Amino acid sequence: MSEAHNNTPSDRDVLEGTGRHPDEWFAFLDMAGASKWQHAEFVGWFAANAAHVSAEWAESVTTRYAATRGLTISK
Repeated sequence: MSEAHNNTPSDRDVLEGTGRHPDEWFAFLDMAGASKWQHAEFVGWFAANAAHVSAEWAESVTTRYAATRGLTISK
């Protein structure tokens, strides 16, 4: 990640790590109805729709999505 003092990856980091900008991921997740999901549903969605994305990046995108949308995701 670009900044050692910040655990949140930058937009550029996400793009480089996943092949897509966070806004693209958020749009896909919104279309899939992710604002009502719990953690397992995010894991399943990434496995089915973005298998090229590592578990770490999927978790990062999920966490950032939840924060951006004001969601609390239970594991």
